[in-house]
Amino acid sequence: MPREKAPFVNRHTIPILVAPAVTGIGDGTGALTLVDTLVLGYTARVEKIRFISGSIATGSGATQTYKLRVGGATGTVVATLTLTLATVNAVGKYVEASVAAADSATARFNDLTGLSLTRDSGGTAFTKLEGIFEVVVAQKPQARR
Repeated sequence: MPREKAPFVNRHTIPILVAPAVTGIGDGTGALTLVDTLVLGYTARVEKIRFISGSIATGSGATQTYKLRVGGATGTVVATLTLTLATVNAVGKYVEASVAAADSATARFNDLTGLSLTRDSGGTAFTKLEGIFEVVVAQKPQARR
């Protein structure tokens, strides 16, 4: 068996928004900025966004589309996550959306660039939606300045 060496990348899962069952996160149909320019302070690349359900979601035919952006609330979309009632109708169910390979370069951010999470207008509102949005990033080992 070959020896393992230092990791090529370190992967981190970052909780970016805990979504309690409050007005505005899943029960609306208008465009909304949920996280505006979260600066993490290091260089990495977004690999995927994930939503993990914290309760049994409700809402007949509910569907909402969320976008993870690099560069602020109007920045470049790097991953699109669509939640439907069928995908989050039990505690612990999760949905994830990966960054397309073609978008790998645009999914990079640095210590000055912010990540944002927005909800598209349209869709059908949930009557109850609770859970957590997470972002998985890959970071190469970095030298000290």
